[in-house]
Amino acid sequence: MSTEDVCWALTTGEAGMRSQVFGLSEAVGLPVVEKRIAVRAPWSWLPGGLLPMPLSALDPAGDMLTPPWPRLLIACGRRSVGPALAVKRASGGRTLAVYVQNPKWARRQFDLVVVMTHDDAAAGDNVMAIDLALHHITAERLEAARSEWRERLAPDDTPVLGVLIGGDNKHYSLTARVTERLIRILRTAHETHGMRVCLTPSRRTGDAAKRRIAGTLSDDAIGTIWDETGPNPYVGILALADRLIVTGESISMVSEALASGRPVHVLPLEGFGRRHERFIKGLVERGLVSRIEADDLDWHFAGTEPIMATAEPTARIRALLKRSAAQA
Repeated sequence: MSTEDVCWALTTGEAGMRSQVFGLSEAVGLPVVEKRIAVRAPWSWLPGGLLPMPLSALDPAGDMLTPPWPRLLIACGRRSVGPALAVKRASGGRTLAVYVQNPKWARRQFDLVVVMTHDDAAAGDNVMAIDLALHHITAERLEAARSEWRERLAPDDTPVLGVLIGGDNKHYSLTARVTERLIRILRTAHETHGMRVCLTPSRRTGDAAKRRIAGTLSDDAIGTIWDETGPNPYVGILALADRLIVTGESISMVSEALASGRPVHVLPLEGFGRRHERFIKGLVERGLVSRIEADDLDWHFAGTEPIMATAEPTARIRALLKRSAAQA
């Protein structure tokens, strides 16, 4: 059975999963086709690994998986495990199946599993551990964003402090105390170091924190906060900032910030998550990020060169595709 020379990016639609899958899919270089699936009842009531006929369990409200089968499939999310492997079987093994994160089951059936080093994942010949989360930030996207946003974010020679703010999740909270600490840091950066603050919140940033920060930036003419209307300046901030502050609950945001090649300062939120703490600790020990411990930044921290998380898994996938083509 022949395959189409494309890559399916397979998820159930969550933003974090889509970002990782698209980042890796686009880096490989094949045309990318998004497949956003849903599982219908009663199969949706079962754990993701217990779908007896995964392709028949798909809900027509999402994308259906039908031939021609892709040359490459990259999936993320527990509900995508069964359908991804079903596609591989239906193609007669000609579709290369790659999974991002730990699939928890059927790991050896994938051609490649890409996990993060801080995850508890078993080793294997088909398992690749990487230090950062996969994402869609590339040198080309940063260069385009630099041109697009320069007049709005950095119209003169004033140095820019980019700030990427997350918020509450299962393990961490952006409390009033953390918000006030951040405001003190931003004031010092402006008053002592002459920096303009460019800040963007996320969907998880609480309204009270956004109002408090917005009021401070406006009243003191420190900088700007995205008001969530119009395009998000997120990538523009990555491209134009001289330094970056990122809240530490988001592995994705920290990983994306490291693609900028600028010094990255991690602001801890209140709470504790074992995986997140292991992730940040590893980056600090390697000198890749600076953890903010007081009410000011470590202004001597110089950061590192841009780190593109997709580089190593992309090379591995291309080698697999080349070997597969030679065996066809």
